[in-house]
Amino acid sequence: MDNNWEGQAEIRLVIGTDGNIASISIKTKSGFEVLDQQALEMIRRAKPQAPIPAALRGKGFTIDVPVVFSLREEGG
Repeated sequence: MDNNWEGQAEIRLVIGTDGNIASISIKTKSGFEVLDQQALEMIRRAKPQAPIPAALRGKGFTIDVPVVFSLREEGG
């Protein structure tokens, strides 16, 4: 916030058949390395809190997750 950095990183998350993260990478960079690394860390920390839907359990899949860093207040 102090640097007024904003951007959007897109994180590619590959989930293995065991439900764990098989790989995680930056698909699209935000323009700031520190934001990209923060986006990766956010996804790593959030994964244990997000259960795999029943229809996908036992299957490997890939998902791209947009992470938006914005200094604007929501709704304003």
